[in-house]
Amino acid sequence: MAVDTVISLIFGALSILITTGCIIYSAIRGGEISDRVSVLMLMSVVMAVTGLGFGIHSFHMVEGDNNAKRVTVILSLIALFLLLILYLI
Repeated sequence: MAVDTVISLIFGALSILITTGCIIYSAIRGGEISDRVSVLMLMSVVMAVTGLGFGIHSFHMVEGDNNAKRVTVILSLIALFLLLILYLI
């Protein structure tokens, strides 16, 4: 498997986990969030964009399976879509 694919998979999964954790924390606190949650959401955006970049770049590498590369790009796009929905709400 290509190294870029693994990095993209880790960043995409962490982005989704951090976003989900922030949503749960905000629901528990009744909508009141601290500055730490805002920083975590910013980190989630950076990881999703970086994961998408690594995922797209992994298509240029010969080694690895194309299905795994597609999954990492889709995972990063899901993370960005989730963050966009939260931004619009």
